[in-house]
Amino acid sequence: MNTCTSVPRKLREAVFTAKITREKLLEVVVLVLVVTIPPLISIYMHDPKTEILFGNFGFKYNDIVHGLANPIFTSNKRWFNTSTYQSFRDGHYKYPVPYIDYKFEYPPVVGLIWYLSTSTAFTCSSNLEEAIRLHYYIQSVVITAFYAVLVYSIYSLLKTTRRSVLRLLVFLLPSTFTYMIYNWDVIAAAFAILGVLLILREKYFLSGLLQGFSVSTKILTIGVAFYYIVKLLIVEKRRKPGLKFLVGFTISGVLPFILFYIISSRGFLEFLHHHSSWYCENCIYLLVIQDIFSSVHKVLFYTVITVIASTFLLFGLPWRGISVQEEFKYLFLAVTSLVLFNYVFSPQMLLMITPLAILTLKPLELVVFALVDVFNALIIYTFFKYPNPWLLGSVAQNMALMRNLLLLLLFVINAASITWTKLKKELIELIKIELIKHVSCRDTTL
Repeated sequence: MNTCTSVPRKLREAVFTAKITREKLLEVVVLVLVVTIPPLISIYMHDPKTEILFGNFGFKYNDIVHGLANPIFTSNKRWFNTSTYQSFRDGHYKYPVPYIDYKFEYPPVVGLIWYLSTSTAFTCSSNLEEAIRLHYYIQSVVITAFYAVLVYSIYSLLKTTRRSVLRLLVFLLPSTFTYMIYNWDVIAAAFAILGVLLILREKYFLSGLLQGFSVSTKILTIGVAFYYIVKLLIVEKRRKPGLKFLVGFTISGVLPFILFYIISSRGFLEFLHHHSSWYCENCIYLLVIQDIFSSVHKVLFYTVITVIASTFLLFGLPWRGISVQEEFKYLFLAVTSLVLFNYVFSPQMLLMITPLAILTLKPLELVVFALVDVFNALIIYTFFKYPNPWLLGSVAQNMALMRNLLLLLLFVINAASITWTKLKKELIELIKIELIKHVSCRDTTL
């Protein structure tokens, strides 16, 4: 009898073990594909040595080489002192410093990585073209390493929330390999998402430190830190964890900018001037204000963000005991609002939203996000191919418009979802209070 009953049990155990093995194998395959394919394609596409794909410079262009290295090191236009530049070109001054020797428009973490990669490159080669190429390879290694950290962090969060690892396949969409080895948005995203993972593990100081580093890489991820500061200190009134997070964030997210100003006030002011004077780049307001240099774009951005932040603080605070999945919606809205409603929405900025989209969106919403990603990739592919890419009605701006409108749809859907969930919880609490009052009154009467 025991032998007969043990056979089905062993069979069930074998089937269960086989299922677990298949799931683990699938996870490994997905992770390997996601971690390797986008960096390899991106490095090859943007490599200064490779041919331009399909004869379209949009496949080759990247900020690391074409947006910064070439204009900085082949001309003295961005240098504060022409004699310093000449000394650099003569080979006497090998280690020029961003912000101090020349204008550099990115925050301190990027500036540090930039200085290390360019200094290493200029040490290894006196030939400017070779040095810039080596600098590109160093940047590629650094960005790829952070990308691996980003994928691991999202994988861990998906396991925590019991969601399918197949969601990681979103990284195989074209924007990832188009804009990865292009700019530093992946690094900002990696710091932010790893910080989210650590806060769930109650590592508040480390989480704050990572969120600060994220902001010191790309300022627009500040929405994540803002959410957690409000949640810990205002909603939950957890002073010790909240202060730990705030101290960590201040050390890495505020102090670097203060030091930046102290070390080079001129470089800092040029940094601010660059961003404050930028035009409407693929921004959503182009639909109503078609002059890309109009200051109204900036006014609209600051107005919309102020309204969103005020609405959050007055009416939309997260509730106590909020689930991790609902919290992801807040984070998605926080970062998306700062990117989508900005007067500058460069296509690489989508990579700061993609990780939160993977963690947050429902399957059908992910399909919409896939369209967002494709239109986003098409912006740079059409930018150099068709005329007037900055103006409404051009092919590039049509791609940007479709991206913006679809992303706006996802923003509205998730904002409505949070609002509805919050209203339901408040209504249930109100009903409970009224029932307790009713029961108390009845007991008193009796």
